[in-house]
Amino acid sequence: MANGMGSIYIGHSGLKASQDSIHNVANNLANVNTDGYVRQQVVFRDARYSNLAYSKNNYKKLIGQGTSIGEIVHARDIFLDKAFRTENGRQSYYQATFEAIDEVQNYFQELEGTAFQQILDGEEGSLWQAFEEFAKDPSNMAAQNLVIQKASLFVSRSQTVFKGLMNYQNTVNVQISDDIDKINQYIEQIYNLNVQIQSIESGGRETAMNERDARDYALDQLSKFGNVLYEERANGSVTVKFEGELVADDVFYFTMGKKTDRMTGFVTPYWPHLTNEERGKYAEVFDFSQKICTEFNTDIGELKALVQARGEMVSNFNHILNADPDKYDASVGLSVIQNTQAEFDQLVHGIITQINDLLAPNKKMDELIVENEDGSYSRYRNVKVLDEDNCCVGEDGKKPPQELFTRSGCERYRTVKAFDKNTGEWREFYIYNEEDVDDTITYYANNGKTYRVFNPQNTSVATVIPKKDAQGNALFNPDGSLNIDSIINEEPYTPWNKKGNEKYLKSQINGQWVLNEDYYFDTSKQYTCLEVGVNYELLKHIKNIPHVHQNNDIAHDMALKLASLWDNTTLSINPRFTNVKYTYSEYYKEMVGEIGIIGSVYESTAEKLEGTVSAVENQRNEVIGVSSDEELTRMIKYQNAYNASSRYIQTVSDMIEMLVTGL
Repeated sequence: MANGMGSIYIGHSGLKASQDSIHNVANNLANVNTDGYVRQQVVFRDARYSNLAYSKNNYKKLIGQGTSIGEIVHARDIFLDKAFRTENGRQSYYQATFEAIDEVQNYFQELEGTAFQQILDGEEGSLWQAFEEFAKDPSNMAAQNLVIQKASLFVSRSQTVFKGLMNYQNTVNVQISDDIDKINQYIEQIYNLNVQIQSIESGGRETAMNERDARDYALDQLSKFGNVLYEERANGSVTVKFEGELVADDVFYFTMGKKTDRMTGFVTPYWPHLTNEERGKYAEVFDFSQKICTEFNTDIGELKALVQARGEMVSNFNHILNADPDKYDASVGLSVIQNTQAEFDQLVHGIITQINDLLAPNKKMDELIVENEDGSYSRYRNVKVLDEDNCCVGEDGKKPPQELFTRSGCERYRTVKAFDKNTGEWREFYIYNEEDVDDTITYYANNGKTYRVFNPQNTSVATVIPKKDAQGNALFNPDGSLNIDSIINEEPYTPWNKKGNEKYLKSQINGQWVLNEDYYFDTSKQYTCLEVGVNYELLKHIKNIPHVHQNNDIAHDMALKLASLWDNTTLSINPRFTNVKYTYSEYYKEMVGEIGIIGSVYESTAEKLEGTVSAVENQRNEVIGVSSDEELTRMIKYQNAYNASSRYIQTVSDMIEMLVTGL
């Protein structure tokens, strides 16, 4: 009888195990579309055994008590997880970079129905075609008007392209800010789940499966944004590093900060817990001095790709003109947007300045003594002035002649009273207001640090001279020349210095004039895309465009030089290969072609990595994924097992009833 009743318990254990297994299958089916859910599998084990007696050889005689659920397996493959997260981050890097390049390419295709190249050198309606017509008869008002119109269109199209690049830069900046917020959310979520998992599993009787699923999903999502390393501890918590820095465990977590540039508004991710803001020492998340390659795992993460693509600032020709190749490649050259801005603006700057220099030519004077308004004098060396002997004039015959393109922040010339060595008289000169550009050279100090110091060959130097020296002696001879042997207090002539932000600072390093690190170049004093326009005076009086020599002859020679500018090879697209020169058309094609080639490489890489990620994910899903067909098959199996256990209990019950009623 005892054995008979025990048999009922065996059947009961089968019912209970089958019922719990069906509940497990139902849970899997309910979460078949839940992100991050991992399939749970039931593993059966023998229930406890009862000791009936000992045999002659002292062996136990045991009888089983049925079956029970030993554990519910949380199926994962840590190697597939690691492979997926690494390749997912790498694919995100190349995909984000390609999307940035593709967006940049779009700005050089169709703009308001007309490709930019058509405005540059197309057969009809281009700036080049306008100067071709102008060369036929410079005095023809229709040809002059065509030049003004096409110049306006050229400026408008150039600004449209450049503003588009700037707007996209701001769009990427918003993406960077959003990505930082998401990263911080995942870091905090992982920390909280670490705490919950520890709390649930500390008793050793329960596994926090849902919390582990959520944590693994958070790690999957975090891997998209950067290089993630993690390790599970014995207590069930996970230690996570992002780009080499510890960000979360079961004790604390560190989120990412946003350093915002006050000039551009650009956000740079940094680690606040490693930063000394008072001293301006920021621990930035990404180190772009490291070579970006798969070998070093430095080509991982969407956030890194976005920061790299956006760059640190808005670039123009000043960042590429006479740039150090290594420094350019390590800064502006890293960013597809910045690099494109610099290359495109260099093209526009080259066209504008070369046209202006023919319409209003300059010459360099070794020395020019200028009388200032306060009665003192200034001596300039290497200063540019209007070439009055060779310039042409407009219909009004006035000097200085009008330039075609003007800067928003200054006139082309300023009129001064200066000493003319050729005539021995004081007369008016027209000093060219030079652009505010990086007119420096690299200086290597003894301590190994490099400095950007004033280069007197690139711009002028000046000396302020009183009318008399300290002893009351006149400093000028009757002919206006200096009567002292030398003046040693020369300094860079920088008319664009802003108060509190001097361009050069006198340094103790061998007395050099060092470029102020806090100096911001005044783009309104540059011939750059956003700061130029067509000369308003010419818009009002078209006939004042320079087209006649000072002897009233039509300036056919100058007009032909203007038209032939499109045939001259004057521009280098890369600071590393300055000996390779292009025409305007060749330069534009090379620039766009370069973007296209780089974009093609990143696109093909992203597509290949997408296939790799899909393959790894498919393998992983075979382990962790829920298949509705498989689960339904298991459900039928467990239902049949439940029915079998039920029939078994019924049979045992009938046997017991027969024995009881038969007594």
